[in-house]
Amino acid sequence: MQYSTLYLNDPRAMAVPLFLQRSLKFRMTGVVILLVLAATIIVTWVAMVLAERDMKFIIGDQQYALLTAAAAHLDDQLGAKRLLLAELAESVPEEARRDPRRMQDFFDEHPTVRNSFYNLVTFDRQGRLQHSARDSNAEATLSAAGKVYFDDTMTLKAGVISAPFRSQLSGMPVVLITQPVFDRDGEVALVIAGSIDLDNSPFFDQISAQKPGKTGFMFIMTAEGILVHHPNKKRLLEHINARPGYNQATEMALEGFEGWTEATNKDGNAGIYAYKRLKSINWVLGVRFPTNEAFAPMIEMRHRAIIAATVFAAIAGAVAWAAIMVMLKPLGRLRRNIADIRNGKSAIGVLQRRRRDEIGELSTAFHVLMSERESAQEQTRDSESLIRTILERAPDAIVSSDHHGIITEWNTQAERTFGWTREQAVGRDVAELIIPPALREAHHAGIARFASSGVGPVVNTRVRLTALHRDGHEIPIELSIGALKHGEEYYATAFLHDVTERLRYEQQIAASEQRIRLIADNLPVLIAYLDQDLRFQFVNATSRHWLEIDPEQLLGKHLSEGVGQRQFEEAEPHLSTAFRGRIATYELQAHFRGGLHTLETTFVPDVGRDGVVAGVYSLTHDTTRMKEIEEKLIQLARVDTLTGIANRLMFEEILQLAIGRAGRNRLPMALAYLDIDNFKAINDSLGHGAGDCVLREFASRLVGNVRITDTVARLAGDEFVIIFEQVHNREEAAQLANKIVEAVREEFTVEGRPMRVSTSIGVALFEHEHESAAELVARADTALYAAKRNGRDGYALAE
Repeated sequence: MQYSTLYLNDPRAMAVPLFLQRSLKFRMTGVVILLVLAATIIVTWVAMVLAERDMKFIIGDQQYALLTAAAAHLDDQLGAKRLLLAELAESVPEEARRDPRRMQDFFDEHPTVRNSFYNLVTFDRQGRLQHSARDSNAEATLSAAGKVYFDDTMTLKAGVISAPFRSQLSGMPVVLITQPVFDRDGEVALVIAGSIDLDNSPFFDQISAQKPGKTGFMFIMTAEGILVHHPNKKRLLEHINARPGYNQATEMALEGFEGWTEATNKDGNAGIYAYKRLKSINWVLGVRFPTNEAFAPMIEMRHRAIIAATVFAAIAGAVAWAAIMVMLKPLGRLRRNIADIRNGKSAIGVLQRRRRDEIGELSTAFHVLMSERESAQEQTRDSESLIRTILERAPDAIVSSDHHGIITEWNTQAERTFGWTREQAVGRDVAELIIPPALREAHHAGIARFASSGVGPVVNTRVRLTALHRDGHEIPIELSIGALKHGEEYYATAFLHDVTERLRYEQQIAASEQRIRLIADNLPVLIAYLDQDLRFQFVNATSRHWLEIDPEQLLGKHLSEGVGQRQFEEAEPHLSTAFRGRIATYELQAHFRGGLHTLETTFVPDVGRDGVVAGVYSLTHDTTRMKEIEEKLIQLARVDTLTGIANRLMFEEILQLAIGRAGRNRLPMALAYLDIDNFKAINDSLGHGAGDCVLREFASRLVGNVRITDTVARLAGDEFVIIFEQVHNREEAAQLANKIVEAVREEFTVEGRPMRVSTSIGVALFEHEHESAAELVARADTALYAAKRNGRDGYALAE
């Protein structure tokens, strides 16, 4: 204990660590270690960041690809179930529709369909429950009337998939697939519904089996956010946002986003999310892969890389210490020689060692130190000469004065600017030479203050004033003054720049800006400029008129305050495009000036030379009138201008749709092809005006004698067609054609005179789904010629 105390108090023992701290070798070794460690860690970190980024994209793309395949599988499953149910509905026997027991037998005869659903139920056309395959004793008082899935099935006459809900029969969360059963008249007699159990159905087995990682999971929600499938069964039928908190990925999915993204869940845990919408139903399939699981290998690799970098730096430090000890040995010898010279033990000649390195150069430097000092003095004199040359050639007038305002320096440009030579100016009061009379009182007050404190209202600032020329006229100048204290006195140096040409240019710019402003204010376009914070920096008069806001109130305000939150939200994605350097155009509808207007807005990015978007120009046109004209033109293109009925274009569209409906509903339809008998003779004898009158009356009678579900169209000249939908047989088609013939036979009145007009009609029934529209039209046309051969004024049915 006594030995340790003596050692700690020994100055020689304290000198060892102190020497290490001051030693150049120690410090250089430390720098090398730090540089190697820093470089290794930085390179490793950059490599890991790039690898993590690439891995993130790979994982995200994998999750989205997996989700896309799962969504396709769900679409296929739903499609298969709907197809099974449709085939079942088509084969329901007549007796099963009336007898629930026979319906149970019918269900049992189709085990494939029965096993595809948790339960099968039937409702009559009033929505009353008729039969439940799973519970034949279910209460008959249960009714689907008023339920969206039942009403949609009855209205559309087609099967639908319901929104998820809790079943009154089973008490479990389910989704229903419905299919109508039609009677002989094509009306819905029954509705068969198959339920999918959202809690325990094997329908979601593949989804549950494909969860990513240990704690990742897939889930399904409706487009409105209602959970259809979730690993936590208690959350079924619950809204995705029922729990407090915010998840950006969820909000993006509800707004229509498809793809993958990174987000933090409501518990604060980061994860990779992917979303895919199903094609067959308005559902969203989602997956969450926790980030800590996705990147667990990369995190472990990062830790190992940092440890390896530290070990490498330590080894490099040891090698550097040995190398530095060898390389700096001559420097130690030079240090000892300098100490000997200072102590008088050696002459300066010991420094003249012929070494061809930096240490040899350092030794030689001490010999030339005094000569360099003399050289430095010479350079100082040269510098002063250089400064004088710079002053004389400076483009600005430079005037120096002492604290009394007496001129001490006056360069060549000052001579040119103010008309006084240097000999005339130096030694005189600056106020007498260049200060206008109106400013001299303020100048004297400023000089007095400057003399006592070295400060003043124009010291160390840049101001624009007027100065006096020798001939008496005033010159606009830009003035900046610097102060220098020498001893106890202050000196001022003024830099004066003649801005006559600049003022003229600024006036031209101001006039140009005024002209541009006048043009912008009189254009019927809303013009504005938004800075990077989306705040108004410019609006034209049209903007103020449309928005009904003072400009003084709008400038500096956020875009949402000027146009409203809803329109701002519509503009946000297009603004993002513009701030990425691309022009963006979109349409919106807005209420202003007492009505609804259609507006077209274009965002033009203001891109600087450095490529940065400083702001966005907003140009908005009122396209309401143009849109109205466009819609009218579109409508006119599908309507016959003479008769006001459908033209050939609209006829071809409606015919295709009618054929499609006939195929789906298994109800035949008919097409009538007709013209006016001897119409050419009417035109030739009475003129085209009379002919047009006959065509209009003919069209009017056709429209007045068809059903509301039928369509009348004019193809060309006196050629007309009628699409009869839901025509059950040839006899019904003949009755419809005969009604048209009888209606046309009634006397026409043309230009005040009575006229007899008749028509010939060819009718073709569409009876099989393999016949095309063109083939149906050709058969009806052939039947028309048969009617003409039979003496006109009648009809003929195609075989």
